[in-house]
Amino acid sequence: MRYLVKQMGKKVLPSTDYGPSQHYISGALAGLVLLSPLVVCLGILIYMAEYPIFFEGILLVALLDFGYQRRQYKKVLSTVGKNKKVLTREWVAKLVARDCSTLTDVGVAKAAIESLWLKFVYLFCGVLLYFVLFGPIVALIYRLVLLTSWEWHYRDPKMRYFSRPARLLCSLFLWLPTLFAGLVLMLVSNPLNTIKSAIQSPAKDRTSRLLAMFGNALDIQLGGPAIYHSIKYRYPRVGGSKQVKFSDMVYSYQRISSAMAVAVALFSILLIAVSQPT
Repeated sequence: MRYLVKQMGKKVLPSTDYGPSQHYISGALAGLVLLSPLVVCLGILIYMAEYPIFFEGILLVALLDFGYQRRQYKKVLSTVGKNKKVLTREWVAKLVARDCSTLTDVGVAKAAIESLWLKFVYLFCGVLLYFVLFGPIVALIYRLVLLTSWEWHYRDPKMRYFSRPARLLCSLFLWLPTLFAGLVLMLVSNPLNTIKSAIQSPAKDRTSRLLAMFGNALDIQLGGPAIYHSIKYRYPRVGGSKQVKFSDMVYSYQRISSAMAVAVALFSILLIAVSQPT
């Protein structure tokens, strides 16, 4: 799907001679034409299946690919402390959309931590939440919209307007996972500090608040300037007061593993509650 979405974007992306409205229309139609047949076919398959729970389980495993992110993070973790700067940047580049060629060891560590935390929120919490609450088809739609928004990244100057329909739809989808992940983080860290850090974040967008909560939980500083397509964006620094160290990468992985265990427990309770007959 990543390959298909990327190729579709290249094929139907209007030239810069066209106005923003043409880019909006092309982006919306491209996403609809590419994703709707898959959603409809899988929906029919599950509806007609004699044992739909089997196909729902396969679909959940396919959508829940957070294990790949964790493996990539471990590869970064294994090389960042061994002075293998080129290899480390190559590994972390597979996790993030930003340019990694000039990152220092601290920058690599911050990028990896931020990516793992955000992917936990979006890939793990988001997929499970929509699967439990609304069923496999809604979870599939959420995952495909998320993938499309990432492949047509809005920081790419050529995709600035083309990606906006997918990005707006993705932003609507991400509110529930964000709230749920905030609840989970409160359960595995200091609840009052978590809420306080989200409220007092210098930037009020969703990503900055999430980074502020996680950075405060570990008392490390996240965010800051990032380069996308050779353009530097000066994001505010959020979270704790301490600079990221190598050991913080280990603590971050452990904290997210604890959050995964709590999330699974909460999802199990939620699934039982939803499945109870009324």
